[in-house]
Amino acid sequence: MLLTALAATGTAAAGDPALYVLVDGSIEMPQARVEDGRVVDGLQYQIAMELGQRLGRTVRFRLVPRRRMAQLLGEGHEADLSCNYLPGWLPGPLQWSRPYLDDADLLVTAARRPAPAQLQELAGQRIGTVTGFLYPEAEAVLGAGFLRDDAPNLVTNLRKLASGRMDHALVGRVSFDYLQRRGEVPLELHPPLVVAKLRPACALSPHSSLSLAQLDAAIAAMLADGSLARIVEHLR
Repeated sequence: MLLTALAATGTAAAGDPALYVLVDGSIEMPQARVEDGRVVDGLQYQIAMELGQRLGRTVRFRLVPRRRMAQLLGEGHEADLSCNYLPGWLPGPLQWSRPYLDDADLLVTAARRPAPAQLQELAGQRIGTVTGFLYPEAEAVLGAGFLRDDAPNLVTNLRKLASGRMDHALVGRVSFDYLQRRGEVPLELHPPLVVAKLRPACALSPHSSLSLAQLDAAIAAMLADGSLARIVEHLR
């Protein structure tokens, strides 16, 4: 069942076609801020609103469970796209835009424990992860030794680290840096270990009335005129 279905109208005229954007209902800033059941800010919100303006479409957001995102995009019913993802995270017959953002998967370790020199050292140890998120690099390196300790989101994982329930966690660099800059990392950590460099993009439903060429052209224009850079900088 969907968590809820929401709408946020952009600057396009009321008669213009809608652009349905799926947002994972469990994510937090800087990816998305949800207030009173509405997506109101964050990277995914601002990128979608900028795309809607350039494409002449009214943007409507739908909060959905992460595990259903790929399925809903594949079906294409009131589901056009979702941004800031990778093909490995949303498997299926989806179309993918050009990448537009630099990110990374990081391993963070509590300072009370020795810092691992490489991910392989953590085989058989619990690692904080987020429910529904995929970690293909960790799975490839650790295999059966990848012991996930799931939490609803990054903030909860950091609290679990602080309480000593585990010593390591996998985090996204953009989100982790956002929390660090705001003093919201509640414990001392070793410098992060880069597990994988990432270049997120937008997943487009194969049934969308928006073509991949149109989406790529809008993203290219946002890169060229600095709009994307300003969105990212605003949320640092």
